[in-house]
Amino acid sequence: MQAHDNATTPRRRHGPGVILVFPLLLALSACGFQLRGNYHVPAFLTDVSLQLPPGTRSLGTELRLALERKNIGANGGDIQLEVATETLNRQTSSVDSRARAAEYILVYTVEFRINSSDGRTIGPLQTLILRRAYQYSTANVVGKNTEEETLMQELRADAAQQIVRQLAALTVSPAAPDPVPAPPAAPDAAQP
Repeated sequence: MQAHDNATTPRRRHGPGVILVFPLLLALSACGFQLRGNYHVPAFLTDVSLQLPPGTRSLGTELRLALERKNIGANGGDIQLEVATETLNRQTSSVDSRARAAEYILVYTVEFRINSSDGRTIGPLQTLILRRAYQYSTANVVGKNTEEETLMQELRADAAQQIVRQLAALTVSPAAPDPVPAPPAAPDAAQP
């Protein structure tokens, strides 16, 4: 058995970072913080019907993928997801010294609502507005066009994830019957 000399054995010291991180993690977990994407889908939400306007095929593909990741089918069901509009605008954000566009902002807007399969509106028309900025150079037009296409795809994927999160926020199945109101109380015969 070998004895250790405390005077010659190096000791590990925990810096102030370790001491500060633990209470921060404890506070985050206590307030219910969860990483994005870690949300629970209600048990009744197994299948939805997608209603998309013409020209929204790319968004439809992203919505189907986002639903599939949460084990939700897009083959019908008690809930209808209606995309009312989808628009993508490119705005000039800044110009260079020769008055040419140096930076653009893509503004992607999607309006949608959630309905029951019998046509009842479950929620109001909701609007998502997402933005992405990118630098533009006339020296590399092909590369910048590819970058713009990639950003547009990312915007659609992000919108689809946010829409699925809205679906997951439903608390009551639209197929559940409306609660039956209690019958009015009978008047008391003893009162004149």
